[in-house]
Amino acid sequence: MIRLESVSKHYEGAERPAVNEFSLEVAEGEVVVLIGPSGCGKSTTLRMINRLIEPDSGSLFLGDDDVRTLRVEELRRGIGYAIQGVGLFPHWSVRQNIGTVPRLLGWDKPRIEDRSRELLELVGLDPERYLEAYPDELSGGEAQRVGVARALAADPPVLLMDEPFGAVDPLTRDRLQREFLDIQRRLRKTVVFVTHDIDEAVRLGDRIAIMRDGGLVQYDIPERVLAYPADEFVAEFVGAERALKRLSLAGLRSVMRPQSGDCGIDPSVGVNANLREALSRILEVGEGALDVVAEDGCLVGRVSIEDILAHFQRPVA
Repeated sequence: MIRLESVSKHYEGAERPAVNEFSLEVAEGEVVVLIGPSGCGKSTTLRMINRLIEPDSGSLFLGDDDVRTLRVEELRRGIGYAIQGVGLFPHWSVRQNIGTVPRLLGWDKPRIEDRSRELLELVGLDPERYLEAYPDELSGGEAQRVGVARALAADPPVLLMDEPFGAVDPLTRDRLQREFLDIQRRLRKTVVFVTHDIDEAVRLGDRIAIMRDGGLVQYDIPERVLAYPADEFVAEFVGAERALKRLSLAGLRSVMRPQSGDCGIDPSVGVNANLREALSRILEVGEGALDVVAEDGCLVGRVSIEDILAHFQRPVA
């Protein structure tokens, strides 16, 4: 869906290129996360895809089209864009903000209205309450949801997200990440997502592109990045807790030993937990193993520390 070939960008007065001979392919329906230290070129790379920044050299393709052959307006109307701080028009209502691109595309009012209501419900906001609200009446998390809804308004195949959840508190950020994953499971957009948070990258990305000094250091699925860092820089960047981060990628269902039995069991761990959460719960209780219960509280299995360690010791494909 997206292909970058030897793309470079050098800002006037800078000692080195912001992006240097950068190549990357993003498959249709995948979330690819660009991450790296400040100044590594991740936001510049993102903005070159929709030509908010023009590259000095190299080629960028959207599907089979070189983006430079497309009119800028046409290109941007086909790409959703969500940024940190949201960027909602302050003098427009939520209804008007969400309808920005559909209006430019010539949609009629009933269609825009239906789409606005549909999207607010998708991001967990009541249309009756929020359609007529203005940005200064929204909390940070609500505004961020509206920003995502606006990015999705014209149903673009590609979504660019530049640290969209970076300006909210940790609890709101967790909820937004969960909602994003739920939306992505349903819509399967092709997403390029910029973050500085490795936990967010691991949680949201199908693939992670780690950048340094404008170049690509490692590009792989999250579990392989954590298990097999390409070099010392990557190992240090993903952190000493990368083993625990790997455990957060696997669900408890993958290792538990199925059982059935009583309900209302305590202590226990929920079947939808990941292995990191299950290990934390086992250590909290002080047991070597715990019963696993379904959402109705009934026994569905049992998991031990040994089960979790056995999964961790398997090679990553």
